[in-house]
Amino acid sequence: MKNADGSWEAFDDYVLDFALERMRLGERVALVTLVKIEGSSPRPIGAQMAVSETGEWVGYLSGGCIERAVVAEAMDAIAEGKNRTIRYGRGSKYIDIQLPCGSAIELVFDVETKEADLAAIDARLEKRLPAVMKVPMPDDAGDEWTLRQYQPRRKLIVAGVGPATVQLARMATIGGFDVTVWSYDPPTLQRLASQMIKTVALAGSKHPPRMDADARTAIVFMFHDHEWELEMMPSALGTSAFYIGAMGSRATHRLRVRQLAEMGISEAQIGRIHGPAGLFAGNKSAGDIALSILAEIVQIAQADEASRGVAESSVGVPTRDTAA
Repeated sequence: MKNADGSWEAFDDYVLDFALERMRLGERVALVTLVKIEGSSPRPIGAQMAVSETGEWVGYLSGGCIERAVVAEAMDAIAEGKNRTIRYGRGSKYIDIQLPCGSAIELVFDVETKEADLAAIDARLEKRLPAVMKVPMPDDAGDEWTLRQYQPRRKLIVAGVGPATVQLARMATIGGFDVTVWSYDPPTLQRLASQMIKTVALAGSKHPPRMDADARTAIVFMFHDHEWELEMMPSALGTSAFYIGAMGSRATHRLRVRQLAEMGISEAQIGRIHGPAGLFAGNKSAGDIALSILAEIVQIAQADEASRGVAESSVGVPTRDTAA
């Protein structure tokens, strides 16, 4: 993910957009995938880094203890033009690089992935569809390749105004969410635009545009004028969003519940609304409110994905089948 100044966020879970940009600039790229863990690891199977021949990189495969070594190894693999598998930690040839608790990990350095293949994966993710990548396996593994599973980025729609809205959008962007803010407030929209955060300008509270949200989307209402949220909530409740939250006091939420019921919204649908939104009660600063809400969203996202068997990144069963 790119920052507002045009630089890349180095410690991002998604690395393909960086790899694609570098390939389109004519640079060679190594995709590094974590395929085996012995013991414990701060990163899951399927975690990746993308390293350019210039030494620039995005992604992370540890708590910070091997990234420099990975970049050096990747650049060497690029120069050789040949894939390789490297072990770090216990049993590695690199005895100076140790992992916590005597653990070991194995990484595949792939320098042969084609730009068209990455573009096809990226296009599916942009359409909010899952995708897979073939990861080549070492010759001694007895398998030709394995599948690396991808899920679209978690998405956040924030409908609101003011400092807490801006702070939530910023924090969620840093956290890897695909963020869009809906607002009628020019200062809020201007501040978000300066941060390169997507916005939708609302012209009036009556008949706002319908929300497009899937099962990896969270929706948060942060209006001070609750007429806006009452007009927009039926649309949000009609989606499969895994989280719907609304800012305000407990008294405000009780009023919200009563008004929605009077509008004919079912008790089950109203029960989906987290109100007041957030893990921590009584927050007064915009930063604390945003952090509280984002923490609740991530907590519920993890529980929802675990219940559905969805992993942010994973490597499947190795195979020799060459079918896509």
